[in-house]
Parts: sequence; structure tokens; C-alpha cells
Amino acid sequence: MKILENSNGNITFSGSEVFADLEHTPIGKRSGHLGHAMAECRDGSILAFYSNCSGLHGGKYQGHTMYGWVEYKRSTDCGLTWSEPKMLDYSYKCFLDGVYKIGCEKAVVCDDGTIVLFCLRSIGYSFEPYATPVCLLSHDNGETWSEPIEVHNERGRIYDAIYRNGRIYVLEFCNSTDKGFTCEEEGLFYKIIASDDCGKSFYVLSALPFDTMGHAYGNMIFRKDGSLVFYGYNVKDEYNLTGLISEDCGVTWGEAFKMPVAKIARNPQVGYVNGKYILHARSEGGVNFVMYHSDDGINWDAGTIVNEPLCGHPRGGCYYSNNMTVKGADGKERLLVQYSEQYDPAAPRVYVCHAWVEVK
Repeated sequence: MKILENSNGNITFSGSEVFADLEHTPIGKRSGHLGHAMAECRDGSILAFYSNCSGLHGGKYQGHTMYGWVEYKRSTDCGLTWSEPKMLDYSYKCFLDGVYKIGCEKAVVCDDGTIVLFCLRSIGYSFEPYATPVCLLSHDNGETWSEPIEVHNERGRIYDAIYRNGRIYVLEFCNSTDKGFTCEEEGLFYKIIASDDCGKSFYVLSALPFDTMGHAYGNMIFRKDGSLVFYGYNVKDEYNLTGLISEDCGVTWGEAFKMPVAKIARNPQVGYVNGKYILHARSEGGVNFVMYHSDDGINWDAGTIVNEPLCGHPRGGCYYSNNMTVKGADGKERLLVQYSEQYDPAAPRVYVCHAWVEVK
């Protein structure tokens, strides 16, 4: 168990365990960096998605690839135990066809029980560049899925999605990455793509008004006061996240501002549990898993490294992650965190782990 710094022992990161053992599979060492969508179904079960990809593909970064497919498991006891994996058929079909490689980073569940699973489509050798994003719908708690529906006609990557008061809010960075993973083109924007019919159709709600040069990754959260906060990573200013706040549910946005993060936050993911905002991400130098906490979702503490070293060295090239708030059988809420973690000191091959953040 790790106690987060400056929390007076009240915030803990514990229970870290391997959720998808991709090191020991019938077809050898596999890897699962990207694709940590999670959803709580209408029947109360939880779905957790992950990538099952080649441990050899990726050139000099073997295992750091989307060359594979997506699987998911189900929990019927609030995330304590999990079923055997089930393959996401669409992702395997794409893998066999050889046109797209699929990753599923986010999902939402609507009031009528529809699960909307968002899919990144890679048309490159490993991760980039991207095609247009699509989604899949399920009306039976994730047993079966629809044909893909295009979310937006601009190429890019969906970094977050939230369902609130009958509307789906999707955060897409409309960057094809033809010229590189971090933005190297003027005039590209993060956009909020919305749906008011449970994922059947989508429209552009807004474009976030700031200079995106050097940016990648992104996340957002509705705070308790109803404001919507955007968090962006800037490779040219790693010790500050780019923040924007909307007071009208993403229709308009205030000025961009800097949000200091003492240990960096690559691929930031923000959650909320028991009065505290939790931020987790990859730390300095592309290694280590860092967690921050905040009372307002803006001003973060100094951060705590929560992972253990691998053969005496920091674990690198991993820590793609996601989270969801889960209410246990005892009525207490905890934050379930899913993340990729390097298991092979010779290459960035990863398995997928689960851990819990608790706030007393």
C-alpha cells in the first residue's frame, strides 16, 4: 500500500494486482498498452477492456504496439473478481482484415442502458497515424455489439467521454498524427463531440480555443460545481498541464491556463472519489506511475510515485490508464484504476493491472 504524500494518511493506493497476464499466454509474451475503457452496465456488472497485442511487433520498442485486438472481462461483484476474457469481435475482424488496428480507451453508459464504446482506429505501423474514430453500441450489457458508427469525420483520437444529463460529451483531438504524435500543425483543435441520442449520431459542440502546438493526450471532468475542466499535455511544457474551464457544459470555454504538476503528467486521467480529485499519469522521463490529489481539480499536490521498480530500474514506456468510481457492497466508494505496467526489463512489454484508490 502507498500513502499519497500530503494526505495525512487519508488517501491510499493499494491492492495492485495483474488483471490481464499478458506475459504468460498460450501464444507467448503479449502486450497491452492502449485501451482501458471501463463501464458499469445497467445490470450492475462492470466491463473492463484491454488490448491483447504482439510482444514482438513495434520495431526497437517491441510490444509497444496496437498490432492485435481488444478483449474484455466482466465483474459481478464490484470489481473484486473477473470473468474469463471475451474477444471484441470488431477489433479481431479489423486485425484480420489488416486495414485498422483498434484500441478502446473510453466508454459510457446511457440512462437507457446503452453502452457506447469508443474506438481508436490506427492505420499506421504501430500506433499512428489515425483514421476517423468510431463507436460500437450494446443494448444487452455488452454481450453483443453494433456495427461501427463514425463519431466524427475528422481524423483523430478520442481521449475521453462522459455521459451527463442525457448527453454524451466526447473529447477528440482532431490531429491525424501524419506529422507526428504531438501536434506539429497549426490550426488543429481539441473538440467536444456530442450525442443526444445515446450514440446513434454525433455533432460538434465546440472547439477548445487555444494553441495546440506540442500537445497530445487529454482528459476532462465535470466538477461538483457543474463546471467542465479540460486537461491537456504539452511536450514543450511538461511541468504544466494546459487547463480550460467551461461554465456552460462545453459550449464555450475560458482562457487557457497553466496547471503545475511537479512530477509531470503524460496521458493525464482524472477521477473523483469522496471529495477528492485524483490525477494519475506517466511521470518524468516517460517512466513511473504518478498520482496527485486535489480539493478543486486544479491545484495539485507534489505527487507520489506509486509503482515498484523492475529489476532495480524505473518501469518505462507504459502507464496508459483509466479509472472509474465503484461503490462496493459495503456502500463505500473507491476509485478503480486500470493501467499498463512493464513486465520485461528488455522491452516495453506490458501486462494490465488493477489497483484501488481510497479516500477516508
